[in-house]
Amino acid sequence: MIAAKVIDKIWATRKADSLIGLKFMLVEVIGGIDAGRLMIAADSIGAGMGERVLVCTGSSARKMLDRNDAPIDAIIIGIIDEDCTF
Repeated sequence: MIAAKVIDKIWATRKADSLIGLKFMLVEVIGGIDAGRLMIAADSIGAGMGERVLVCTGSSARKMLDRNDAPIDAIIIGIIDEDCTF
């Protein structure tokens, strides 16, 4: 898992059929060697702008949605409630 901060929404008016109904967010990795890296993540929990979130990547991301045919590489799976230092 990766800790990240939601910094923007991604709007896609046209996308693959397997992605219809999914909301996408631009997140910035916080902490670790990838700090500052930007990635697009599907949002499965309704995260908001500025929130710190947990992001799952790779094949585990697809499994979270039960959509093995979806080209999902990253998904937001949790919101970090407690203030922590990275």
